[in-house]
Amino acid sequence: MKRLIMIGSILTSCCWLNAQQADVLKSDAIIQESKMQYLKAAVLYEKANTGYGLEQKVDTFCLFKAGQNYCRAKQFDKAVLPLEKAYEMNYPEADLFLSLADAYGGIKKFDKAEFILKEGKNRFEEKEEEFNKKMGYLFYNSGQYAKAVTALELAIAQSPQNVTFLYLHGSSLERLKKYPEAIQSFENVLLLKPNHKKATKKLGVIYFRQTDYLYEKETKRYESMKSPTRVNYHNSTKKLEGISKGYEKALPYLEKSHEASPKDKAIISCLSIAYRRLKMTEKADQMKAI
Repeated sequence: MKRLIMIGSILTSCCWLNAQQADVLKSDAIIQESKMQYLKAAVLYEKANTGYGLEQKVDTFCLFKAGQNYCRAKQFDKAVLPLEKAYEMNYPEADLFLSLADAYGGIKKFDKAEFILKEGKNRFEEKEEEFNKKMGYLFYNSGQYAKAVTALELAIAQSPQNVTFLYLHGSSLERLKKYPEAIQSFENVLLLKPNHKKATKKLGVIYFRQTDYLYEKETKRYESMKSPTRVNYHNSTKKLEGISKGYEKALPYLEKSHEASPKDKAIISCLSIAYRRLKMTEKADQMKAI
């Protein structure tokens, strides 16, 4: 009997020790997280949860935090399991849904990420803006540009001066070849942030491509004629001169981009062609020489 009592006492002491160690690990994890040492924090939260498990307990906070910090450390494959467990146990925080969506997105399970974001948005209406933003990023990064446009428009309606939302909105429209709408978004970016390098470059390239497409189309049309007359030549030349004026819209943006990134080959190529088509021979030669 004494031996049984002693064994029971030892087991009780071990459980108490495990609980105490788990509390210490959890506390250390919180400290590491506050220092933005996310990977260290994730490991400590996991160890703390294991310690609680020895007492037949599950700490959903530690599970969630382990997954969230693995996400922050970009170790998405390690983040999924603890976050899924916390989700299954109905951990009642919007950040769980946001983090789980990040984890799914990180391992390219985009359908699951979309599903979890939609569920979170329905459950946590006060965080609607955050969910719209996450959906915009998810759809853009996964190449679902039509969906990205819709999600980002919702986000922009709530934060009309958010430059990032406007830029991604314009970029999504550009990928969908909706150039007039894309131009408007990029112009809105520059109204808020005149020195936005990416939006400046996008505008220059879009204006250039629109014009160059028309120029090439007319050139090919004329060259396909079997026996062009002087009138045909005159009319085509006039048309090309009119089309070339479109390059003038592109130049301010392309030149500003070239100042910011003088070795950008795409910008150099656009400028070289635009200068040549506008009969700005000296500047075209300068671009060729770079």
